[in-house]
Amino acid sequence: MSFRTARLDWLQGLGIAIGSGFIAFYTNISVAQITPDGTLPNNSNVRLEGNTRVIEGGTTRGGNLFHSFEEFSVPNNSTAFFNNPLDIQNILTRVTGKSTSVINGLIKSNGRANLFVINPNGIIFGKNASLNIGGSFVATTANAIGFGDLGFFSASNPEVPSPLLTVNPNALLFNQIATSLIQNSSTAPAPEDPAGLGVSGLRVKDGKSLLLVGGNINMDGGQLNAYGGRVELGGLTAPGTVGINVDGEKLGLDFPASSTRADISLTNDAGVYVQAAGGGNIAVNARNLKVSRGSFLQAGIGQGLGSASSQAGDITINATESIKLNSGGIINNLVQPQAVGKGGNINITTGSLFLSDGSQIDTGTLGQGNAGSVNINARDTVSFNGVSKDGFDASGVINQVFNDASGKGGDINITTGSLSLTNGARLNASTFGNGNAGNVNIKARDLVLLDGVGARRKLSGIISGVGTKEAQGNGGDINITTKTLSLTNGAQIIASSDGKGNAGNVTIQARDAVSLNGSFQLNSSGVFTDVGSTASGKGGDINITTASLSLQNSTQLVTSTAGIGNAGNVKINAHDNVFIDGVGSNGLSSAIFSNVLIPEAKGNGGSIDISTRALLVTNGAVMSTSTRGKGDGGNIIVNANTLEAFNGGQLITNSRSNGKAGNISLNVTDQITFSGSDPKYNTRLAQFSKGVFELADAASGAFASTVENSTGQGGNITITTGQLNIQDSAKVTVNSAGGGNAGNVNIFAGSIRLDNGTLSANTRSINTDSNQPQATITLQGKDLLLGRGSNITTNAKGENVIGGNININADVLAAFENSDITANSDDFRGGNVRINTKGIFGIQFRNIASPNTNDITATGVTSELSGNVQITTPDIDPTHGLVELPINLVDASRQISTACTPGTRQFQNTFVATGRGGLPISPAEPLQDSSTVSAWVKLRPKSENLVNTTPVPKSTAVSTTFIAATIPIVEASGWVIDRKGNIELVAQVPQLNPHSPWQTPASCPVSQGGVKYGKTSAAKASN
Repeated sequence: MSFRTARLDWLQGLGIAIGSGFIAFYTNISVAQITPDGTLPNNSNVRLEGNTRVIEGGTTRGGNLFHSFEEFSVPNNSTAFFNNPLDIQNILTRVTGKSTSVINGLIKSNGRANLFVINPNGIIFGKNASLNIGGSFVATTANAIGFGDLGFFSASNPEVPSPLLTVNPNALLFNQIATSLIQNSSTAPAPEDPAGLGVSGLRVKDGKSLLLVGGNINMDGGQLNAYGGRVELGGLTAPGTVGINVDGEKLGLDFPASSTRADISLTNDAGVYVQAAGGGNIAVNARNLKVSRGSFLQAGIGQGLGSASSQAGDITINATESIKLNSGGIINNLVQPQAVGKGGNINITTGSLFLSDGSQIDTGTLGQGNAGSVNINARDTVSFNGVSKDGFDASGVINQVFNDASGKGGDINITTGSLSLTNGARLNASTFGNGNAGNVNIKARDLVLLDGVGARRKLSGIISGVGTKEAQGNGGDINITTKTLSLTNGAQIIASSDGKGNAGNVTIQARDAVSLNGSFQLNSSGVFTDVGSTASGKGGDINITTASLSLQNSTQLVTSTAGIGNAGNVKINAHDNVFIDGVGSNGLSSAIFSNVLIPEAKGNGGSIDISTRALLVTNGAVMSTSTRGKGDGGNIIVNANTLEAFNGGQLITNSRSNGKAGNISLNVTDQITFSGSDPKYNTRLAQFSKGVFELADAASGAFASTVENSTGQGGNITITTGQLNIQDSAKVTVNSAGGGNAGNVNIFAGSIRLDNGTLSANTRSINTDSNQPQATITLQGKDLLLGRGSNITTNAKGENVIGGNININADVLAAFENSDITANSDDFRGGNVRINTKGIFGIQFRNIASPNTNDITATGVTSELSGNVQITTPDIDPTHGLVELPINLVDASRQISTACTPGTRQFQNTFVATGRGGLPISPAEPLQDSSTVSAWVKLRPKSENLVNTTPVPKSTAVSTTFIAATIPIVEASGWVIDRKGNIELVAQVPQLNPHSPWQTPASCPVSQGGVKYGKTSAAKASN
């Protein structure tokens, strides 16, 4: 509006008397707001009827009506009425002058014609601007409208339109170096939307299109409405062509990928709305898009509208450089309450996407129908940061099935160079109604970063869940593929279920590293899948594939169940290493857990399965599976080249209920080292008293145990490795303090070394079968070395509780500095110790252990209830069982045995000694250099030969290993030469290498007394 017109309007408002000539002058000036330029064969005509400018005339080409004006503006409270014939399809209006079109009133037309307004100088829609047209509306700052090869209708070169321009226009031509602005600030009242809600701003008929095609487009508080139709915003800042697509009664734009686009902004509650019973699309094509201060792009199925076959349209945004939403900017596509139908998608393609201050991109369903998906493809960066000023809304992407809604949630799909969620920002795909939640799928070329906490303690994170106990449906999966994933300062990834449905899985593939570091108060950074206390469903798995995984400063990976359903598994495949370290300032350990959390829970814990080159669990860090409910604990399985746990690093499985504790299986090719204890144990134990698990003790090591009042069985520990080191107070232990048996320890290693370390399978369990041992330790290796007060124990305490068994197979067993092997029972029968070794050094059996010696004990509450100790070695004492014979063998039958009676079954036995010279005349004489051989003569016994032989004296008992017994006379089956050269007959010849390969050593059965001579020594332990 010109200054003169505004001034005259003011004067009229004051009621000043104006003469008829002045009134005529005002009328001419007012009409001049819409001034024909006289460039058409049939020019446009404008006449004033009150506040309405009636536009007639123009040039017709088929269904197209062309108007051409020097100036085109609509003042406040005025109407520009295109009084076109009803058969017109398109009204094409150009402005050939140099002024901007300012629309502050109503633009109106007849019938169903589409209206095009073309002004290369710019178009401004003021607060009171409005539309009342039957077709679609296009406002553009292009130079011309093209009709394919038939020609064009130009505003910068106002030629007469060709008679061939009878078809629909198909292009907008931008030929100026600089294109002008389109601005919309319209908030004028408009007819109600299809749901009966109030509407303001520019509105076209339902199902039609509203297109603003600039230069830059600025919506400052203004609104655009095309319910069930299409709103499209776009522009160019350099010469180019934008195609026009006609889809039935809808128009759309086609921006070439190579075009140089303009900027678009929506601010101060500006909005675009297309919600209806179906359809409804929004498209934005820009260089940069900014949506801020409560502004909206909104599509979907309107409240109370739609049907089972309804399908909402999509929101499609293509910004070549960036998209920024801040201060509560919103893009959403929803199935509204009481609506029926499928929601549409939000598709974003850009260089970078930034959301801050509680801005959101949302899809979801509040009615009856599936939600659409959010698909983001950003060449460089996607960044979500912070929360709204009131702290309620987190910046990010939300896809939800809301309370009382029924339908499946959509997916959140992000492909980008890097993704960051900081200061409380979130991605959330959840269900609170009746339907499955969607999945979250992230592909980031370089980095995924989750960091920090926003207002109202909102944690930055990615969430997929079944949100309430009333919800019915499965949670979605979270899938992340990137080079590096970093979670810091309390950020979390969560897949959970609190309703009737399974929690989703979390799958992470990071080429280089997954790094978790830091916490916020009692919130640890980490990855969590859980079945809540009000839920019934399976917990999700955590699957991580990477080169390196590190958890530091109280960060955690956790699967759990507190409801009805199994906890998920944790599976890690790290090519290089897994590093779990430290206790954070909140007193929580860095950890990997899989737990059955509460006594009311009904489900099994999941397993922890790690494959890596090197696993380190250090400085109070923990790997734990446990059960407190009605289910078994999960297993811990490690496949690695090396494993180290030191300064309180622990691998734990335990049971606090009637469920069985899980097993620990360590398959480590090179070396396992458990070392040291946690110096901060007493401090952090109090912090864990209400936590999700209970530490074994301060020591580093592996623990499979049950606690007091539990009835479940303890778990087993199986270790296979090249070398096992347990040192500096570290432990490997299976214990039972409840009603179930402890598990077993099975170790297969090239070398087992305990240096102030403990191997134990102790139990305090009660009401068990008294005929069953509580636990067994089985060790097999080349060498077993114990030093500095090390212990291997299977001790028991409690009524009818038997000490466990210890089985050792080692080439060398050596102990030093008060190291012991014990299988004692304080209140019942001791266990058994069986040792098979080639050499045993520094340790021996004792009835009672001494603090000054290395002892093997198997004591019971009484000597009659002591266990057995059996030691088997290939080394023997050749004096055992030997009797010195006289030099002269007068009566061989007496000296050999009266049991060798000719004619009996022993008659076939023979005793032949061979040598280079046969037998000498007497045993005291040397062999003769002769080839003759003298053999024993087989004598038939006489009655006098059957008298008792000289009794064999008792052997002296070896007090450290066994108790002596009376040895009966047995038949001699061989002979030996003592140090003096004497020949002595023996019951059994030592298994020594013969002098010549053709000699076969003689043999004789082992004696049947209490002592097993030769390879085995055994004892009954006693007090």
